[in-house]
Amino acid sequence: MNTKFFFAALVCCMGLGFASEASANSWRVNYDMRANADFQDLNAAMADERVVDGDILYMDKGCTISIEQTITKAVTVIGPGYFIGENDADEAYFSNNIYLKAKGIKLTGLHTSTIYIYTSENVIERCRVTGNIIAQDYETDNVAIRSNFIDGQIKGQGYNGSKGWNILNNILYRHGNQQNIFSPIYNFYNALIDHNAIHFYNSGAYYNNNYGYCIHDVYNSTITNNLIRQYYGTKYNVINTASLGCNNIISHNVLSYQTAYSDYPNNKFNMTNVYANEREAAPRDQYYELADDSPAKGYAEDGGDCGPWDGAYPYVLSGYPLYVPRFESITVPSQPDESGNLKIQMVIKNQNK
Repeated sequence: MNTKFFFAALVCCMGLGFASEASANSWRVNYDMRANADFQDLNAAMADERVVDGDILYMDKGCTISIEQTITKAVTVIGPGYFIGENDADEAYFSNNIYLKAKGIKLTGLHTSTIYIYTSENVIERCRVTGNIIAQDYETDNVAIRSNFIDGQIKGQGYNGSKGWNILNNILYRHGNQQNIFSPIYNFYNALIDHNAIHFYNSGAYYNNNYGYCIHDVYNSTITNNLIRQYYGTKYNVINTASLGCNNIISHNVLSYQTAYSDYPNNKFNMTNVYANEREAAPRDQYYELADDSPAKGYAEDGGDCGPWDGAYPYVLSGYPLYVPRFESITVPSQPDESGNLKIQMVIKNQNK
């Protein structure tokens, strides 16, 4: 059985999930020329006049691209997810920078390195980001960062840019003993930071400076229903803008350290047994499932749970893209049956949540 056969079968199933987007063209991307994909990388797709705004680019499972990628059209790029079993080689992995230079780009189901955002109204959803997400220009308003696993920092442009960002239902994991381990969320104005899990452990040199905060220099924003855990010492508050003059709403969070929060009584502090697998090093998403008696359960503003598993965009293990079918298993007989037919059994699951 060859790659084209399996892709054809998957495209047939994808047609069910994307019937409402029938007008969009779909393209396949794989850097390995032997895969006979439409394009070897996103740069090639952007250079091709056949690819237009609204098109969908599907990354092959196991495809690795090591060259910097620049996206200049309002396309959706879809990968197979991440932490797929224990085999990271099954991801679609961009090991170099990605530059978003058009409005309306969406990335989902990918494993990326650092992403630089130059325009407004982009969406990064259900991705594994091993690097940072950086607003690189002042015209980067209304960006949505949701349901991702991020081993890095989300960095805005402060008052002069990056307004109206939605940072929702992410797991932000920062762990190390290095000088470049900075605050997970930094430099935003008028942002919504809701239902995230922020896990920050840093015993490096910068811990003694202003980088010890989990949320740093965020103003005029809403910070609600989060799990914010700092695992090294108690020198800093987890949020450095926790005074009324910063014009933030800080409510119904479970925070690891309490000081100077008298203006925000509707939070929980110094809670234990938050996660079922409480640990300093928690590099995979399953470690963030709530304990049965977690203080985060039922504490959200709407009576639901704090953290990434509840809220507007509940986190999905492995970041499987919404409404995209995937192969659960494929059984290929070693030889044909008595009629000479090779009967292949495929189990395909549509991600419906």
